Amino acid sequence: MSDVPARRLLSSFAEADAVDVSCHLGQWPFRLQACADAGDLRAYARSHGIRAIWVSHLAALFGFDTRTGNEACLRVCAEDPLFRVFAVVDPTDEMWEDELIWALSEGAVGVRIAPGFHGYRLRQALPVAEACRARGLPLQVLVRLDDARVRHPRFQADDPHEEEIAAFLRGASGAAVVLSGLRWDEWQRVLPHLADAPPQGVLLDLWHVNGPFAVADAIGSEPERWVFGSGMPVQAPEPTMLQIAASDLDPAARAAIAGGNARRLLGEALGAAIP
Repeated sequence: MSDVPARRLLSSFAEADAVDVSCHLGQWPFRLQACADAGDLRAYARSHGIRAIWVSHLAALFGFDTRTGNEACLRVCAEDPLFRVFAVVDPTDEMWEDELIWALSEGAVGVRIAPGFHGYRLRQALPVAEACRARGLPLQVLVRLDDARVRHPRFQADDPHEEEIAAFLRGASGAAVVLSGLRWDEWQRVLPHLADAPPQGVLLDLWHVNGPFAVADAIGSEPERWVFGSGMPVQAPEPTMLQIAASDLDPAARAAIAGGNARRLLGEALGAAIP
C-alpha cells in the first residue's frame, strides 16, 4: 500500500514523546468537520503518542467575550493531566487582567492572544506580555489559525505583519513568547528587524511551516527555537508530524522540537504515560 511509509513515519513520531502546543476545543465556524471536544483530543493523543496538549477554546476567539470559551475549556480540561489550558485574553477588553487572574486561579498555565481575530494591533498586547513576564507565564501569539488563501471571504482577519511582530518581540523582551502559525519565510523576514538576534525565550510552532522537507531540515540549525504544534482541529496534524519524522534532524534536535522545548518552557520533566 502506498501509505505504508507514511504510517511507519507516524509510528516513529509516536515514539517522540511529543507535546502539541497548538490545539483547540470547539467548532471552527467555516468548516463543519473542523471541530474537537476533549474526547477527540484525548483520542488524538493516544493515537500519536502525544504526551501533553496546550489547549484553548475557539469560542474565546469568536464569541462576544473570552470568558465563555475560557470557562468551557477549564471545565473539561483543567483536571486532566493531558491538558495545559491556555486562557485567551483580549487586551482591548478593560477587564482583561481580571480575566487572566481568574483563569490562573482556575488552573490555566499560559495565555493566548489573537490580534487578527480580536481586531487590534499587536503592540496593544504589550501590557499582556508584561503581565505574563511578571508571572512567569508563557504567552502564545496566534499569528493566524488558517491559510489566508482559503479563508472565508466574509471573515478577513488582519494577520500581524513582520515588522509589527518584530516590534512586539522587542517590546516584550524578557517574556516567554511562542509565535503560532508563522510561516518559515515570514520568520526570515522578521529577523532583520530584530537587530543582532531574536530575544531569548522566543519559540515558533511548526503547523504552518509545512512544505519541502528542506524547511524541516533547516530548523535543525536552531532546534531550540521550534516546537511541535498541529493547529488541530482547524488543521490536520499528520503533515507536520510527517515532516518532523521524515527530516534529517539528528535525534537530539528531533526530541527538542517534538516536545523538549515545550516542556522546558513550562518547567516540566518528561511526561508520564498518556492518560
